[in-house]
Amino acid sequence: MSPYCTDKQLTDNLKLDVDIEESLQELINRHSGIFLDIVTSYIPKGSATGCREDLINDLEYYVYNAGLKYDHTKKTKFSTFLGNEAKWACLNQYNKNKKYLIADTNESRFMYENNLISQEKPFIDESVLNKIFNIIDHHPDKRVQKIFKLRYVEPKFNKLTPWKKVSKELKMSIQGCINIHNSAIKIIRKELKNAHELDI
Repeated sequence: MSPYCTDKQLTDNLKLDVDIEESLQELINRHSGIFLDIVTSYIPKGSATGCREDLINDLEYYVYNAGLKYDHTKKTKFSTFLGNEAKWACLNQYNKNKKYLIADTNESRFMYENNLISQEKPFIDESVLNKIFNIIDHHPDKRVQKIFKLRYVEPKFNKLTPWKKVSKELKMSIQGCINIHNSAIKIIRKELKNAHELDI
């Protein structure tokens, strides 16, 4: 990937599925510093919720998502946009992890991470959870089961497995794993909404 490509060209590549790995890596090389600076300044080292390490481990995920959402027509530099996304990520992750301390199970992490349960409901209906994992188990793409198992069921120290490690285990790109995951989440949300089992 040419170092002369603009951030707009790089983010356009992500959206158009062109040279994704090279474009993402170039964005990371250019802008990971601002993401790390904000995370380390907004979340104290040794925070009780432990979300600082989670955010740093998933740096590639946040840069990738920022690239997909970036709109150059708003006249904001990508570095500024990523910085704002990092601030929101810090706040959101901190709030989620506080709720994990209330209901600290692998299932609650999965539900809160993917906005499948209301923040006012710290405990999970077992029938809903069974339905979700039934959808995952019967998904036609068997990589879905592997991704969800690695990300939520087998994390060490009760933390989410970083996307970098998930992608390495599946021998896929990070964004490929994320896309499969997000596609499955859309199906789960749709089926739960149709069943009127959760307020999503």
